[in-house]
Amino acid sequence: MASGTLLAGCSGAGASAHEPPAVVSPSPPAPTGACLLLDFPRIEQRLHVRMAVAGAANHDKTSTCVARPTEAALPELSVSVTPSKADVAVFRAAMLPDGAKAVTALGKVAYSQLKPAVKGRGPYVEIGWLAGNARLLVLKVTLPEGGDAAALLPDVVELAKDIDRAGV
Repeated sequence: MASGTLLAGCSGAGASAHEPPAVVSPSPPAPTGACLLLDFPRIEQRLHVRMAVAGAANHDKTSTCVARPTEAALPELSVSVTPSKADVAVFRAAMLPDGAKAVTALGKVAYSQLKPAVKGRGPYVEIGWLAGNARLLVLKVTLPEGGDAAALLPDVVELAKDIDRAGV
């Protein structure tokens, strides 16, 4: 069979017996659920690391999105969103973790906490808040071992404020 026969129907640049047709990569899926809240350029600006979606899930009424750098497991960022009828008093009484500190200018009420490294994972920063649109949000950034969660805290708080303003 001649090469002209093999290329029947092929035309344009690259249409030869020696060049395979161009492969088009599919577009990544559109973000859904909690992933809609993540602005990857903003995350990179705040945390100084380029992230990509690692996974998203829904369980009951909670939507969660996890992001990691493409080349490493950590740092890891997760955001969870749950609709809530809680008010400020209920949030303060029932949802504040032990040792949490108040965060101002975030939602109706908010907290931050730093947690130490455990079993191969570094320390983490957690910011939780009751948003003005009747949702509970928790943003958590886990660092590699040896990471400085206290130094990262102000940037994670600012990222939480960015997410709250997005309010998707």
